[in-house]
Amino acid sequence: MDYQKYLTQIKKQNIGCAEEAACELFCEQGIESVKMTDVARRAKIGVASLYRYFDTKEKLVIACAVRMWSEVIGLILPDYKSEGYSKLSGYEKVCRIFRVYKVLCDEHRDFVKFVALFDSYCLNNQIEPSKLADYEQLITMLYRYFSDAFDCGVNDGSIRKGVNKKEFYLTCNHALMAVVQKLISGEILSQDDFASSREVDVMTDIFLSYLKA
Repeated sequence: MDYQKYLTQIKKQNIGCAEEAACELFCEQGIESVKMTDVARRAKIGVASLYRYFDTKEKLVIACAVRMWSEVIGLILPDYKSEGYSKLSGYEKVCRIFRVYKVLCDEHRDFVKFVALFDSYCLNNQIEPSKLADYEQLITMLYRYFSDAFDCGVNDGSIRKGVNKKEFYLTCNHALMAVVQKLISGEILSQDDFASSREVDVMTDIFLSYLKA
């Protein structure tokens, strides 16, 4: 047996267990309240081992953010690479891309909850942007798909001209994520009355109607 290979495999398994346990705890209890000892206990690894893999909680939190984004993107991107998608007009491609927020609301609630917690954690702890390079790269990947679809739509005439692409994308992304996070966090007032994700459909339709030529 290759002992070094064995140790590398064990390390990889432990890191995976630690990240999975941390993601669960962060979603259950909030990032700020979870301690490294809590993560080690949930992951069933020693605290010393956990600190060898992640010498600070900050690094563990960022690793969890990258892990969760990677998992969700891995489920989303195949649809954008299919033959059927390539045959759509630019506008139809953008429609397909923005429908992902409904999917997030219906099927990936822990992810949406974590993103909100992670944003707050980064702001509260003044995390330097340079430390979020891997995380930002994953988010930028989604923008590239939108950008390509948008340009395609302008060229084929399905998307109206004169729209600021980056501004439109950021506005839609911020607004739709805020709505999804609100729906998942739950009702506060009796008049809220949002038992389903229909509000996501309504807002998406508004943005898309603005974009259509």
